[in-house]
Amino acid sequence: MKIQLQEKNGSKMAFLDVNPPERLCMPIVNHIESLGGEVWLNSRIKKIELNDDGNVKGFLLNNGNTIEGDAYIIATPVDILKLLLHEDWRKISYFKKLDKLVGVPVINVHIWFDRKLKNIYDHLLFSRSSYFIH
Repeated sequence: MKIQLQEKNGSKMAFLDVNPPERLCMPIVNHIESLGGEVWLNSRIKKIELNDDGNVKGFLLNNGNTIEGDAYIIATPVDILKLLLHEDWRKISYFKKLDKLVGVPVINVHIWFDRKLKNIYDHLLFSRSSYFIH
């Protein structure tokens, strides 16, 4: 069961009932793998390699391996994407829009207790305008 919270004029918020990798990430990985895809974890991209026509040829990893595929997804902060972006792509107007994006540092802390806490949420503070939860 998940606890759902909603601000009156804001977006809905939900807390998972189990750890995020088990409830959120693994179903996504399982679905991708069931369709014949692969998910590579802890694999840092060193360089995006391009074909002569400017399309992606593959990702060169820090360990020297190259990943080639039919489609590519980069799930990384915008600052890292800017570093990886091929020089030829920086001239394209679509990618020039990245210059306007600024990365925002975010820290998430997940605490799992060995027993259920009281159903009192007065020690939980959250808001769309808040910068912290305590």
